[in-house]
Amino acid sequence: MTNEELKSKIEADFKDLIQSVVVTAQKEVVVVVAADKYLSLCKQLRDKNGYELNHLSSLTAVDYPKDNKMTVVSHLWSYKNCFQLTVKVDVDRANPHIPTLFSIWGSANWFEREVYDLYGVIFDGHPNLRRIMMPDDYQKFPLRKDFADDGFIVKPS
Repeated sequence: MTNEELKSKIEADFKDLIQSVVVTAQKEVVVVVAADKYLSLCKQLRDKNGYELNHLSSLTAVDYPKDNKMTVVSHLWSYKNCFQLTVKVDVDRANPHIPTLFSIWGSANWFEREVYDLYGVIFDGHPNLRRIMMPDDYQKFPLRKDFADDGFIVKPS
């Protein structure tokens, strides 16, 4: 299946769930979904015949402070059908909540913990959402674009 065929298939199968789907200049199929439909779309992408996206290969976030949003980006892979799909969902930067993907793909565990630790995105329903790099009591998120060094980070001499 070509990327254009995959795009058309997604538009037909998930028209009620997605906001948009594009094929980028880099020949990547990117689906944009609203936060309230994110979990449903991901379950169907894993389970629906013809998709079987059974591997979450990465999950990260991008901070857009001027737009007061963060975008959570998930890269999915289908071993059966040999294609990749990127799913993007925007969350409110001031209240960044989104459902966890842990029940769909166990590999979401560490990815979501890292995004929580460094961006402050809260993955609702995650079984062990806690910091993995920064101290448990640290109040800031180092990968947000407005992060300011408060003296906690020691620079090598």
